[in-house]
Amino acid sequence: MIIGLTGGIASGKSTVSKILDEMGIRVVDADIVAREVMESKEVIKKISDEFGENILDSEGELDRSKLREMVFSSKSRVKILNSIVHPSVIDRFKNEREKSMRTREVLVFDIPLLFEAKMENLCDKVIVVYVDSETQIKRVMERDGSKRETALNIIKNQMSLSEKLEKADIKIKNDGTIEELEKKIKEVFSKF
Repeated sequence: MIIGLTGGIASGKSTVSKILDEMGIRVVDADIVAREVMESKEVIKKISDEFGENILDSEGELDRSKLREMVFSSKSRVKILNSIVHPSVIDRFKNEREKSMRTREVLVFDIPLLFEAKMENLCDKVIVVYVDSETQIKRVMERDGSKRETALNIIKNQMSLSEKLEKADIKIKNDGTIEELEKKIKEVFSKF
């Protein structure tokens, strides 16, 4: 069974993934897959051709903070970046799904942009983890060292929380302690 795990930025998906990993459930993290894809010379070239070499550091690698500030100020730029990165990411997830179907293991796809990338069809069930908007903004600012405006732009460029919750099979509100979150996760996964 393939479980899609999603939610807005800074909702606690990584914490949920860590809990699942500790429970012995394999998690494939889209952020890690995307980072690996974006480290390839081919993808770096496509991104710098599109957005300019000022998003590269002195070694010719992507400067993620510069790229983030440039891209998330515009929905059209987000679409362009996604069109460069998503095809390779989706291929990786399709391969993981095929492997999982052969082994019959429960596998979690941690994909922040699950619905935006139209990858929910790779999943048997979808879990949405969520927090209130002010908590989300504060977490983005603290985690990334972002300005409030950058955090708001990132959130604004994602599908709205209400849309994600509407599409979810299972909803987990992350508004308590890690122990409370862990209890919710164990309860949900005891059914699979």
